[in-house]
Amino acid sequence: MICAGEPVGLPPSHAVVPELYATGFEFAEGPALDDAGNLYVVNYRGLGKIGRIAPDGTAAVYCDLREREPPPAEGRKAQANGLKIDAADRLIVADAGGGRVLRIALATDGKRPKIEVLADKYEGKPLDAPNDVALDLAGNVYFSDPGSSNAERPTGSIYRIAADDGRITRLDAGLAYPNGLAVAPDQKRLCLAEYARCRLLIYDLTSDGRAENRRVLIEFTDKSARGNAGGPPGPDGVIFDAAGRLYAAMWTGGVINVVDVASGKLLRQYDAGGSQATNCHFHGGWLYTTIAAKEAVFRLKLGIEGFDYRGKTRP
Repeated sequence: MICAGEPVGLPPSHAVVPELYATGFEFAEGPALDDAGNLYVVNYRGLGKIGRIAPDGTAAVYCDLREREPPPAEGRKAQANGLKIDAADRLIVADAGGGRVLRIALATDGKRPKIEVLADKYEGKPLDAPNDVALDLAGNVYFSDPGSSNAERPTGSIYRIAADDGRITRLDAGLAYPNGLAVAPDQKRLCLAEYARCRLLIYDLTSDGRAENRRVLIEFTDKSARGNAGGPPGPDGVIFDAAGRLYAAMWTGGVINVVDVASGKLLRQYDAGGSQATNCHFHGGWLYTTIAAKEAVFRLKLGIEGFDYRGKTRP
């Protein structure tokens, strides 16, 4: 059930109408905007393609991972999924097909962007299929690796890449398709969408880089939490606003659920623009959503700011 009362700063659900922002994506995923307002979107069915849309609407393929060095391990092909932009204006990309987490410099001088591999193995074993990424204010990278896990076979894991030395730590395992993840504004908690169990999890982050005390934040079990489509909601991408509320893109329902992290209550549910909502991102008072079913990006005028996980002042 949606929590009663009027959460401060959140417009009523009925007052927010999705606005079409861009179309033509092949299974849109992983939106992120830089300080200039350029929108980066993954073309998931386009495999290694990452598109960029300028504020004036000009669109182009920014980077095609399948045409760039370094290549993934033999027998694998690049397939970008979630992405974020770090404090140094570099794309952090979950390459599901290539089994890697990549860092790509945002080139502004007309040169081809440089690609670095941040992770492709853990304890000598190849990663499976990194799905999404998150950052904290110290520059540490968090990523999910669901592989082929599901509710009956919970074999997914989440990891942390240390900003200072690149050391990879497995934070948790035994997860049923871990998907989107985000570090809370207080930098003390990590939230995770466990897609196959239709719920959000929350962890305490320790000073030495571990995640402890896993617990369920909210389970999306009734229709009010699933959206108009009903069926298994499958929370996908997640992000925090500046007030510490968590926004979850709901795959089947085509809605954005807003959750109070302190109480685990559902505060709002906004129409994301269509079914198969994969992810969301804040910029300039708007919440941008990627909608796979419509191969498009929509945006919602919420009039509130997202948490600045890069530690930079946004326009």
